[in-house]
Amino acid sequence: MTLAQFRQALLASLNRRLPQARVTVTESRGVSLTCRAEVSADIFISVYFNALTDKTSYALIQGDRRLAGCDNYRFWHRHPSGVTDQHIPCPPLTPDEASAELAAAVKPLMNSA
Repeated sequence: MTLAQFRQALLASLNRRLPQARVTVTESRGVSLTCRAEVSADIFISVYFNALTDKTSYALIQGDRRLAGCDNYRFWHRHPSGVTDQHIPCPPLTPDEASAELAAAVKPLMNSA
């Protein structure tokens, strides 16, 4: 996937699933992208993508703790909510699939705030 394709898919998904989020995207050298989708003062989704290495990572962060996430470091895997030190193998995730999972994990946090 090219950087432009990834950016377009990610932003469309975040806009659809978390329209209230303040999204900031930074690109570097036309090959990598970092994204921060802030849903509240202390809750955000962090995304990294590198088009050359295909390295991709997604994390739901509250304060300074990762609550859930997924990435393809060594192999595609999830870091499930509550046990983020685990690596549960999974098929490759599209930006929309990963955003959907993390957006679903955001909703209970917002309801309890």
